[in-house]
Amino acid sequence: MISIITISDSFAHFREPVEEYVRRLKGIIEVKNIKPEKSENPVFIRQKESQRILELISKQKWLIIYCDIGSEIISTESLAHMVEKSKITHPNIVFIIWGAYGIDEAILSPFIHKRISFSPMTFPHSLAFLLLLEQLYRVEQIRKNTGYHHG
Repeated sequence: MISIITISDSFAHFREPVEEYVRRLKGIIEVKNIKPEKSENPVFIRQKESQRILELISKQKWLIIYCDIGSEIISTESLAHMVEKSKITHPNIVFIIWGAYGIDEAILSPFIHKRISFSPMTFPHSLAFLLLLEQLYRVEQIRKNTGYHHG
């Protein structure tokens, strides 16, 4: 199973394509959305959101992939290979899309196995979520050899 943990208020700007990819990936992914913490203190926000992520990932043995700016930028093919290879030793993979202030490294770093980036650019969380959904759909189509991916 592949899970996506995202911290976001809403996917309103991308609701239709998000719903479409979630429908296409039914039975392959599960999505867990965490509502952002409300505070003026970014350190408090990072700590609270990281604790909530930790509660979700500590219930099962996961391969944790953190989607982060400044991390290794990987191709679709590399993502497909990473997912397939990881499923051999870790049947459960979780992708984390950070909150507005990132994660508390002291809380979550010990659990993160891999850090990847979509781009050196910054995206709204709902767009990053949509990008990840599309890439996971593409990975599934590569696995099935459907011809969807021409890359």
